[in-house]
Parts: sequence; structure tokens; C-alpha cells
Amino acid sequence: MPTIRDQALYKCRHLLSQVNRDRATQTYGCFDRRYWAWKLVDYPEATFQRNLYPLSWYLDQQPDENRIHLFETIKAGLEFALNIQHKDGSFDQAYPNEHSYGATAFLLPDLIHAYNRIADTFSENERSQILKKFSRSANFLVKSKELHGFISNHLAGAAYGLLRAFRLVGEPKFQHKSREIVNTILANQSEEGWFMEYDGADPGYQTLCMYYLAQIYADDPDENLKTGLEKSLRFLQYFVHPDGTFGGEYGSRRTEIFYPGGIALLANEFPLAAAIIRKMAKAIEEEKTITLADVDMGNTAPLLSNYIITQAVNETQKSNVLLPCETEIHAEFQSAGIAVHSTPAYYAVIGGSNGGVLKVYDKKGGKLFYDDCGILGKIENGRIISNQFTRKDNTMVWKANACETHSAFYVLPTTIPTALNYFLLRAANLSIMQIKVFNEWIKKLMVRLLLRAHDSVPLTRTRKIEFEQEKITISDRIEKTGRIQIEYLRQGIKFSSIHMASSRYFFPAQLEPKHSYSFDGEALDRSQSVTATMTIDMKNQTIVRKI
Repeated sequence: MPTIRDQALYKCRHLLSQVNRDRATQTYGCFDRRYWAWKLVDYPEATFQRNLYPLSWYLDQQPDENRIHLFETIKAGLEFALNIQHKDGSFDQAYPNEHSYGATAFLLPDLIHAYNRIADTFSENERSQILKKFSRSANFLVKSKELHGFISNHLAGAAYGLLRAFRLVGEPKFQHKSREIVNTILANQSEEGWFMEYDGADPGYQTLCMYYLAQIYADDPDENLKTGLEKSLRFLQYFVHPDGTFGGEYGSRRTEIFYPGGIALLANEFPLAAAIIRKMAKAIEEEKTITLADVDMGNTAPLLSNYIITQAVNETQKSNVLLPCETEIHAEFQSAGIAVHSTPAYYAVIGGSNGGVLKVYDKKGGKLFYDDCGILGKIENGRIISNQFTRKDNTMVWKANACETHSAFYVLPTTIPTALNYFLLRAANLSIMQIKVFNEWIKKLMVRLLLRAHDSVPLTRTRKIEFEQEKITISDRIEKTGRIQIEYLRQGIKFSSIHMASSRYFFPAQLEPKHSYSFDGEALDRSQSVTATMTIDMKNQTIVRKI
């Protein structure tokens, strides 16, 4: 069973194959192997240079005789990162000339971490030039805003980067802006405890937001931030599942990655943080949840950095706190559109705002028993539809231990890269998108295409769920409200209705057999509606469905 430290060490070794260590090339120090080795992309993704921070930690785990090569690699990586920095201090992630706020926010603190570790290997003139470039990035974050959505984890990264820049160069406006951003995040925090991620609450990304906020709190303590962190912990505790997984399709961004670093940093002060991190650290080491072995380069740096912090925390807080998945509880988060119902037999999470998503965990067996991500269907012209979209008008009404949800169906976004759209994108990157207003407009358009519901279809689902101590009864009524030709409608299939690069990672529970069902399309065509009932019996470990 690999410890968190073991997993971090192994992944750092893997990074040495990702970074270009060949001095004979122009891309010496580049972490984007697609660019420097395979030559499959036409620009290097700057955010991969965040892996310099983990390598700077890895450096200290090596004997003295092995450090020279790592020193040189980290130095080359830092120089490469700063060479691809734009004049305004920004970096690119998704396309050339993006001038990405999020990429710059995430890169700045990690580059500063790496620089601080090897600063004495640079000449005085080199150090001066590096500090100027760090200041450029910080100034970009001071002057710029992310306009295509309110993304709390990006803002938290920017606030932490600005604070690190302030500590390094001593420019007061960096600290002032850092505090201003934190206050903005807190002002937009729901009373239920969640931080905004585009259209609502996403527990997975909230743990990444906590990673940055906890480090800010440790460096620049503030009572308002402490209160916000406590509220966040009280919300996040409900999305630790009995099987060790975390988050899912009930979140606004569908992420299931647990970033442990921020909660580990809070464990010595907050008993609830200690309870969460003990449960999830065990799941990481037993590889029951998404780990470093499962993610790609896009998430290696943030997850690996979280593991490095987690393994270094000397946790002394003795917590007797029981998590919701370890007790009986009922909780409703109406503004998030999420609810939790827990008995001694099962733990159920309902995503009402996402169309009635339902996950049921067997508490005695410690496993996922029923996974209902919503309905996935296919209609005429091959279009794929679903009711799994985040909408505030997806009602979730509770009466005693019964819940009713109502949701509509929409066509899923199907935009995929093609030679033509890449040609058009690159043409725009090199022309009109170099004008900031057009760049931001196209970003908003891309978000709308990839994350928002598209055309609605004349189909609705009304779902009623009744919760007993050892049994859950579900009644689904599918109703046609207009002309539509349905090829199939299925439920019990794991899927995500939106584009999100940080979702859809594998974890072992996905290999276990699941219950999937189809609705009778012919009956729906005849009568314009069809009703199916399902009984989940935890005592007998059965699911019975009737139409």
C-alpha cells in the first residue's frame, strides 16, 4: 500500500521524463512533452511548468551527489517558463496568445517556490531579471480579471500567487490585491459554505480552492477567512463517501478529485478538517479514490503539490468528529441544489440542480451500490440528450423523508477538435484574439459551447424519491411535451453532460458491476408518458425495477 509520500516520490520521478533535459535543444526545460518530444502541438502549455515546485521538493529528497542534475533541470525549467511569458506577465494554457488569468494565477506561486529553492544558483543580475518577471505576472493579476465565469479556485490561486510575490519583492499593492481577491471569494461564498464554480457548487474543485486559501490563512491570518474556511469544511464533509471517493456528477463541474493539501494544513486547528483528511488520506493510500496514478499532466502539478504538503503535515489534532457518512443525518443545500440522506444502512447524495442525480452507498460494505448520473438518450439525427444539466430552476422539494425533482432535457454539447475549427481558432489566435475584447468574447463563447445546456427538447422527467431506513423507492415519470423521435433513454450509466477536463478520471469502483436500465421508447411514443419505479433494498442487497 503506497503512502502519500511514496506516491509523490514516484510521480516526481515520472516528471523527469516529461521535462526536456537535453541542453542541445531550444526547448531545454520545457515540461510539455507533446511539444518538445512528439511535436504534436504548436505551442507549449505553460501550466505544465508548475511541476517545478514538486521537483524542487524532490531535490531535497536526494543524496548530495544526485542533486546537481536536478538543480540544472529546475533552473532550465524556470528559465523556459519565463522565456514564454508574455510582455504583460501572462501565460498561455488553452491556445497561443491566450493571456490566461487562470494559468498565470496558478504558475506564479509555483515558480516562486522553485526559484526560492535554487535562488543562490543565479547571479545577482539573473535574480534581478527573474524578480522583474515575477512582478510582471503579479501586476497582470492586479490589473486583470477573469471575465468568462466566476471560478473560485482560479481566484484563490491568484490571491496566493500575489501574496507570494509580495513576500518576495515587497510590493504592497500585491498584498492589497491578494486580500481584495480573498474578500471577493468570501463575499460570493454561499451561506451553505460552498464557493462558486461557474454555475454553482463543485466539491472537488472546492478542495483545490481550499488548498490556496489555507496557505493564505497560514501566511496572512484573518478572522473572516477563518470563518469562511470553517463554513467550507462544514459543507465539504458531506461529500466524503463511505467508499473513500469524493464528489461527482452532482457538482457543477462534475469533478471527483480530492485535493488534500489545504484541508491537511487546517487539520491541527479544525477537528473537522482532521476527520476529513484522515478518511481521505486512508482512501488515497488504499487507492480507492482518484490518485496521482489516475490523472494526466493537466492535473499532475496541483495534485502532486497537494500530496507534498499533506505528507509534510505533522497532524496532532485528535478528532472525535464523525463525518456524515459515518452517522445518521439529513442535510439539504437548497441553493446548491444538493441533498444528503444517511441511515445506518446507506448514504445517499442527491443532485437536484443537475436533474436528480442519485448516488447510493452501502455503508456496511463501504461501496457504491447504485450510481445514477441522470438519463442519457439519443434522438433523431443522432443527437445525444440528457437531463443532467446544472440549472437553478431544477426544483427539489422535500416533504418529510421524500424528495421530488423536476428537470428538462437538452442536447449535449458535442464540439470536438477538427482540422477546420483548429485552423479557424489559430487564425483568430494570431489576429483578432490579440485584441483583448475579442479574446474575452471568444472565451465566453467557448464556455457557452462546452459547459452550458444547448437546445432544449420536448421531454421532462419528474422524479420522486422516498427514503426509509433500509430502503429507497424511486418513481420516474418521463413525459413528452411535443414531437420527438427517441432512439433510446438509459439510466444508471456513468457519464458527464458537460465538457470538463478535470472530470471523468478513473477510480477502482468504476470496475464494479452497476445497475443500468432503459425506458420503453415505444410505450412513450404511444402514451406520451411512461413511469418506472425502482426499489433499492439495502437489507437484501437488491434493486427491483418495474415499468
